[in-house]
Order: sequence, then structure tokens, then C-alpha cells
Amino acid sequence: MPDPTLTPELALRYLDELSTDIRAAVLLDSAGALAAASEGAQGEKLRDRTLRLMSQADAAAPFEGGVTQVEASTVGGSVFAVRADGWTVAVVTGRFALPSLMFYDLRTVLGDLGARAA
Repeated sequence: MPDPTLTPELALRYLDELSTDIRAAVLLDSAGALAAASEGAQGEKLRDRTLRLMSQADAAAPFEGGVTQVEASTVGGSVFAVRADGWTVAVVTGRFALPSLMFYDLRTVLGDLGARAA
């Protein structure tokens, strides 16, 4: 059940507490607007790149409805993004982040936010 007291800013702070691997994070609303960015993150730049990543993943997907999660990895780290309930959350991590745990944490935070004001 969504937490009615959870704000986008609190959601990102909670996410940051869940994982020490997160270097930067953004939370976007249903229109793609920046709802929150982690401290020190270049919010608008990361927002633009998240939207582009999700758009490219949708274009490459062989099915209708778009993708709900994306992982992109490099030697230096990874990007994880999840869409649910009108929200999109994306994080940049170090290279040792566990994908299953990152996706679980991202989905948990979006589930806690629920569809409220997305």
C-alpha cells in the first residue's frame, strides 16, 4: 500500500539509505518532469539521459507497451531505471552493484510512492 506521507525527495533519501552503491538518482513524474534528484546530482542532465535511455529501450523492445526496467553497464558502473505507477526512477551506481537488489530497491520505492501525484 502506498505511503501517503512519502514525498519524492524522501523517496530518494530512503533509496540512498538502502544502497551505498548509488552515486546519483532522479525521480521523474508521469510527464517526465524532474520530481526529485539526489544531493549533488545534476538533476536535469540525468533526467534528460534517463528519458533518452527509456525511449531507446522502448524503441528496441520487440513488444508493445514499452519496457519497465533497464540496466546499462560499463566498466566504471551501471545505470538502473524502473517505471511503475506513473513514476520513473533512475540511479547511477558503482560497478559492484547487484542488479537484482537494485531493481528490488527501485521497485520498492516506487511501490511506496504509488500512483499518488505522479
